Amino acid sequence: MVALPLCRSALVGRAGILVWAIASALSCASPTLPLPPPALPEVTAGVDADHVKLSSPCGGVEGNAVVLVLNENPNVPNDLAVSGARSDSCGAWDASVYAHSGDVLAVRQNFGTTTSPPVTLQVP
Repeated sequence: MVALPLCRSALVGRAGILVWAIASALSCASPTLPLPPPALPEVTAGVDADHVKLSSPCGGVEGNAVVLVLNENPNVPNDLAVSGARSDSCGAWDASVYAHSGDVLAVRQNFGTTTSPPVTLQVP
């Protein structure tokens, strides 16, 4: 009779470990949350009449993310239409962007292998 409770407790212990192992494996296979778009940046005067400065404080994007800015105006030359920055560890960033009043800018963040949907803004 004494051996039966020991066997039962050993089986329950092994079953518990098996359940834990399966649950752990399934949780790794579950999808991660999508990367949110950046917070809407502040637009201020740039270094000259052809540029604006975009900036966002801590939490604007993920820490150490790459921020990509696309000027969607088709008249902007391709080599000037794309700019960006890397955020600091708290997610703050700023970038000088080729843009004029009325241009629409699409701002995305890349973090690891994930790219967020854009947030768009029109230059005042």
